[in-house]
Amino acid sequence: GLLYLTGCTSAESTTGKLAFNQKDYQKAETELKKGLVIDKNDAEGWYMLGYSQIENGHFDDAKESFANAKRLSGEFGDKITNYWIEKYNAGAKTFSEAVKNKDASGYSSALKYFMAAANILPDSIKGVEGLGRAYFALGQKDKALEIFQTVIEKTNSSDAAIRIAAILFEEGSNLLQAKKNDDAAATFLKIINIPSLPKNDQYYEISSYNYGLAKVKAAEELRAADENNPKIKEHYLDALKVIEPLSQTSISNKDIKPRVWDLLVVLYGNTGQPDKATDAYKKAEELKK
Repeated sequence: GLLYLTGCTSAESTTGKLAFNQKDYQKAETELKKGLVIDKNDAEGWYMLGYSQIENGHFDDAKESFANAKRLSGEFGDKITNYWIEKYNAGAKTFSEAVKNKDASGYSSALKYFMAAANILPDSIKGVEGLGRAYFALGQKDKALEIFQTVIEKTNSSDAAIRIAAILFEEGSNLLQAKKNDDAAATFLKIINIPSLPKNDQYYEISSYNYGLAKVKAAEELRAADENNPKIKEHYLDALKVIEPLSQTSISNKDIKPRVWDLLVVLYGNTGQPDKATDAYKKAEELKK
């Protein structure tokens, strides 16, 4: 049997496979890499190499190895999927425990599991979303945003849209608080323009209101410097394009509902629509009762 094995595969591949079976993944990776230069069509070798690379934390390299294993043989598809399930479930469990215990180190551990899962099966949206959640929990918001945007492009997922909205909303709120009104408005506009974000979601409703508020504050800032600045009215009109349609929906957030109509009073009053301003005032007062 040994003579047959060594006759079909290189000595390096044989050594690598023996090391793999002994769970010596460092040695397995080193030897299988050498062997697969010769045995390029060895599906089992590619599977073992990918597995070893994941265990050694070489996640990006594993992606190609698993792809080769599946391309060369249908035998390894289920094994790769089961390995993904193992890593994803470990990540989900670790993440859940980190949330419960407010443990930052737990998020780091979960991130490693999700990184493994995302490279074992790159087409699995669930695995990629887990990766995004872990990055967000660790405060790496730019990375999380990039990942969730990728998910939206592939799936038009409302869950991913809500997660993106949450990231941008925090940024927009900080800008608004810092009185960087133009930047805040631009950020809230990004949120309400996310195609798959549900229109009845809290982030959509509050971001729409905050966009209008930021535009009004920007207009007031311009007026304080030069009351004849033509951009003042542009800000009011821009806000009206968002706030007026919002007022015509059944706003689920009760806190902002009267504020929307208060804002309309300002917007109608500053765009030459006094009758609508009066009606908006009455509606706002009615909602406050």
